[in-house]
Amino acid sequence: MTKKIIALIFAMLLCLSMMVSASAYTESYVVDNENILTSSEISELNLQAQTIENKYGCAVMFCFTEDTEGLSTTDFCEEYYDDFTDSPDGILITHNLSANNYSWYCAGKAQSVFGDSVMENAMQLYNDNESYFGGVKAVFTMADNVLMSAPLLNQPTEPTKGEEKPTEATTPTEPTTEFQRVERTLPLVVDRAELLSDEEEKALIARCEAFTAEHKIEIAIVTVNDFEGKTYEEYGDDFYDYNGYGYGKNDDGLLVLFKPGADGERALYITTHGKGEMNFFETIREEMYSAMKELLVAEDYNGAFNAFLDKAEYTMRPNVSPIWLFVLVIVGAVIGLLIITKMTMPNYTVAKRDAANYARPGSLAVTNRYDNFAYTNTKRVAKAKDSSDDSDSGSRSSTHTSSSGRTHSGTGGTF
Repeated sequence: MTKKIIALIFAMLLCLSMMVSASAYTESYVVDNENILTSSEISELNLQAQTIENKYGCAVMFCFTEDTEGLSTTDFCEEYYDDFTDSPDGILITHNLSANNYSWYCAGKAQSVFGDSVMENAMQLYNDNESYFGGVKAVFTMADNVLMSAPLLNQPTEPTKGEEKPTEATTPTEPTTEFQRVERTLPLVVDRAELLSDEEEKALIARCEAFTAEHKIEIAIVTVNDFEGKTYEEYGDDFYDYNGYGYGKNDDGLLVLFKPGADGERALYITTHGKGEMNFFETIREEMYSAMKELLVAEDYNGAFNAFLDKAEYTMRPNVSPIWLFVLVIVGAVIGLLIITKMTMPNYTVAKRDAANYARPGSLAVTNRYDNFAYTNTKRVAKAKDSSDDSDSGSRSSTHTSSSGRTHSGTGGTF
């Protein structure tokens, strides 16, 4: 009996060891050699990355270091990838603090998922955050969204040794899952075009945060130099959706997007969602657009964005109750009637007299009447022509569905 129990325990241990050896193991997804992050921040990031690997079978790792041991940052990533994980599919991103540069290394199927354009966007998100923790969290969140759109990553690695896998099999397919809401990690003012000073940017962020807290509608300002092949409408809606903007469970809010340029190349777009659509309807968005346009042409960017916030705050002011409006109308009418009555009272004492009373009888006799045509004068005024620049497309408003499947209302144009 004892031998059977020992044999059973041995078999269970053998099966467990086989399961462990067959599965990928990542010791730590965040390697912080310079103690930049707190232990709680590292724990939260490790949990987020572990969830990603459990879902997609792809390890996403981030490393902070000041010593690449004589290697370039790129070579460092490739050299030490296997030291961080034994997952055949994964990506290691390294921030070389001493050289102040970034690089990454992709292994296995991750090479077909994390292309250069994807990673450039990821590192832009990292740079836009005010903290290292927020930057890494933003990168991990983006990686989750990208991997969600690549279902082939979870399929078995086929075919067997000696066979070549078709190129099409490693190409990411279109997203097959519905849009999933993400938490915002970027600030409410993202100045990628570098149009604002640090003081101006901080002041605008403070106004945006105060507006959001008071009205429960998130408001944001974004500047970029390139729409990455998209229209301003597509870029603005996607930036709002995929970066987690919006207040509460319905992501209520509005975002203004501006791209500077020469005449005819500037682009301005205001997108709204949820309660942002209900409060900032087309007429108000058109007024916001007009208020900002002249200031942006004059390159008064801080003034333009403050004008945008001024209009937003004015729009959200409490409305006067209809009852009070009725009371004010009645009071005004009574006061006006009293004033007019007082002004006309003296006229009631004047006696009415006929004009004939002022003429001496028989002193005026009309013997002939006629009309004498004197002259005519005609003036011609040229019709005013539209002097506006043909490069100004004017503003355009629409309610539409973005690439995430969510409804947006927006107003935008180029000038």
